[in-house]
Amino acid sequence: MMTTSQRHRLLRLACILPGLALNLLVFVDSPMHTPGLGLLDQAALLLGTATIIAGLLPIQMTANYLAVFVALGLSAGAAEVVLQTYFRGYYFTIDEFDERLLFKPRPSAWRVYNHLPVNGGGALIYHINSDGFIGPELLAKGEATRVMVYGDSFVNASYTPRDERFTSHLEAVLTTRLARRIEVINAGVSGYGPDQVLRRMETELAIHEPDLVVLGLFAGNDFGDLLRNRLYRLDAAGGLIDNDFRLSLEQERQIARNQRELAVVRVLKSALRRIRKWGGPGVSFDPESWIDNALEQHRQEYQEFVVAGDNTVGELKVDPYSADIAVDFNAPSSQYKLRMMEAVFARIKGEAETADVPLIAVIIPHPMDVLGGDHTSGTINPAKYPDYDATRLSGSMSTIVADASVPQVNLFAPFSAVDANELYLNGGDDHWNGAGQALAAEIVADAIETHGFLD
Repeated sequence: MMTTSQRHRLLRLACILPGLALNLLVFVDSPMHTPGLGLLDQAALLLGTATIIAGLLPIQMTANYLAVFVALGLSAGAAEVVLQTYFRGYYFTIDEFDERLLFKPRPSAWRVYNHLPVNGGGALIYHINSDGFIGPELLAKGEATRVMVYGDSFVNASYTPRDERFTSHLEAVLTTRLARRIEVINAGVSGYGPDQVLRRMETELAIHEPDLVVLGLFAGNDFGDLLRNRLYRLDAAGGLIDNDFRLSLEQERQIARNQRELAVVRVLKSALRRIRKWGGPGVSFDPESWIDNALEQHRQEYQEFVVAGDNTVGELKVDPYSADIAVDFNAPSSQYKLRMMEAVFARIKGEAETADVPLIAVIIPHPMDVLGGDHTSGTINPAKYPDYDATRLSGSMSTIVADASVPQVNLFAPFSAVDANELYLNGGDDHWNGAGQALAAEIVADAIETHGFLD
């Protein structure tokens, strides 16, 4: 049986050891998050130090402190379980790191998308199925004619209710027209470039055995993805070669945060950000200066990656409008991206041929181009950039696809024939809305029927 002295010693250790562990965790874990100690790290350090000191106080004070400390710990643990179970999609990304793709959707994850007030506001919940695709679970092979649609956020369309997405419209239209069950798999991933699509096709076509592949190409920024991602380079002969990329320290920290950070901590950080923003000046968006910044960024990326040979990936998702090609077609960065897109698309075509599946490309124009250089997501000043051509990005992509002898649908002309303001989101968002996706689905379905891909 323990003596009173032993019980007191055990009680003090029960205070001091958790305090030491909490302080150690701050110093071990914090460098993977951000340089230095953030506000929450400082709070954790203060709590750990207070807990150590509490273990040295008179025994009754130690006991009282320990009771409060344990109660707080149990409450935080219960909150963590609730947040991870029911609210994870509000605070954590659905993506996980991948050594071949940079990142990929985490199977069976879910996420919340919040619309800007100018686009109607409100929140949408979207789900990733067990195969890693946005939308419902796949049908068993043979139950339906299968179409796989690859692309970026325009195809993924997590910002749109599921029934209003391009892939859902296409499935409904083809099912009605062909009078048989059609399954359209949404293989779009927000932030992906054609290079990442290529790598997914290398493994997924053999697994899912589609009857048709539709490749969505966003002319607005898919060219820039090829340099940003660092997955490939061009050799001296212009051939595509795998590149030995590496993540920047900041990207490694972001991945570490997403893998290891507690939901309780994320909630506290979110609350702190809201408090800091409350009553402060709003963030203004200047569509014209944004184009200037995009142009400078693309020039810098070319210098770093192609000229200096830097293989560091500094950004995984965000890629601005391909301003270099649009306003300075003969620039070194523009020409390199065009050659790389030719090589990547040729490899994509080869993958489809190897899988013996027909391929059709859908070229999606940027709203600013369709509207002649003026949209809430960007504005081209013709006096500053007299060489700007609104058709150049879509036209360049169309030429690459045509030179590869792959059927295509270029949405620039049909989108220009109507009020394109009704086809895209606003408030600086360059994505198409439900109306734009519905119109595109009808046009693509026409092309699929014309070519007889699913006859």
